[in-house]
Amino acid sequence: MSARRWHTVGAPGGPAEEAPVSSDDATVRLPGDRGDADGRYATDSYGEVPDRGFGVGGEQPAVSTPGYRPDEPRYETGQAAYRAPETDQTLVLGGAGWEPDEAPPRPPRDRLLVHGVWELLLAVGVAGMVAFCYVNQPGMFSSAGLRVLELQAATLGLLALAVSLSVRAAAPNLAVGAFAAVAGLLFARGYDGGVAGALAPALGVALLGGLALGVLVALLHVPAWAASLVALCGGFVTMTAVDHGRAVSLPTSAPDPARTALYWCVGVAAVSVVFGVVGLTGPARRGVGAFRPVADPAVRRGPGAALMAVVALTVSAGLAGGAGVLTVAHARTTDGGGAMLSDLLLALGAVLLGGVSAYGRRGGLFGTALGVAAVLVVLRYGEIRGWPTAVTTYSVAGGAIALGLVVTRLVEWVGHPRPRTEGQAVGAPVRSASLGSR
Repeated sequence: MSARRWHTVGAPGGPAEEAPVSSDDATVRLPGDRGDADGRYATDSYGEVPDRGFGVGGEQPAVSTPGYRPDEPRYETGQAAYRAPETDQTLVLGGAGWEPDEAPPRPPRDRLLVHGVWELLLAVGVAGMVAFCYVNQPGMFSSAGLRVLELQAATLGLLALAVSLSVRAAAPNLAVGAFAAVAGLLFARGYDGGVAGALAPALGVALLGGLALGVLVALLHVPAWAASLVALCGGFVTMTAVDHGRAVSLPTSAPDPARTALYWCVGVAAVSVVFGVVGLTGPARRGVGAFRPVADPAVRRGPGAALMAVVALTVSAGLAGGAGVLTVAHARTTDGGGAMLSDLLLALGAVLLGGVSAYGRRGGLFGTALGVAAVLVVLRYGEIRGWPTAVTTYSVAGGAIALGLVVTRLVEWVGHPRPRTEGQAVGAPVRSASLGSR
């Protein structure tokens, strides 16, 4: 049985009369204020509540329509607005003057425990490899063998620091090998009895190259790994053009860093740990990794993130240049750029193996130093056993990178707090995880 209500209808040229209107499918009504305080119907009888239709109350004059029939549904017009009672299923669309009820919540903090657990496991693995090598190849740990191992650790450690800083800044520098080779070449060519006179142009060119790379990445907002390939090609061209790619020997009067290898090793490890300590603080970690994409990688991240990418790439190139100078000072000659790619791959493998996320920002405390130790122990063991150099180098680098990618997935999955769904009690288990928060 359909409900009925009455409208006052003005007929042309005659008095107003009461006409019934049926509440069938042809009648269109919107829920809203019907005259009572809480926006609901005061009674169950339509006849006792003034119908406002699309905003018109009972006091509005009736509208006359020629040819109107009383049994035909009609709509009243007016300018007054009404509000529908808001419920849990009310959809609110923003407009002029609309403001959200509350500010969006801050991104959850990264979970750092996963880095500590992984670094503990990695430390146990490195200790096991050292014990194995000590039993099978005790010559690795002789006085001369330790000096070589310590200097190699310092050199690879500087390269790993360069890669780690750029990866944490979400601007990976794949040209660290090129910067190291060019800096070493300039140091060998410019050495005329003074370390400072040869070191200044070598590091200066590396820093300027890193700055140019950072500006290119920031201005165009392009992936740093792609832009750094330009610098890598430039390194190959430079090494080939200068002296036609021939090796340049360092004068015998140049100091040999092997005498202070332990200090170099400890110093580089200390710098790595300091970088890790700074990265443990939330503001520093988020600031360094501000260039990391959130949704669309092509969307600019703002001037602050761009500036951080420029700084990270510049410092990364400088560290790589220092590694190249240290390599040439120990080897007493340049290698013609043949180690550009292998140096990059070994450093990248050590960084990823140490727990630095390939996506940027996330990293641990001792991970980079432990990754360098793990890679270097295997390389040194293969060198003493007489394994083919190229096969050993690229096998170790590839294995470290592959395992490092697994660690990256672990860090991103476990290291990110899982959001709590609406209405879920505090302490209740969360079943879903989101990896896009910052």
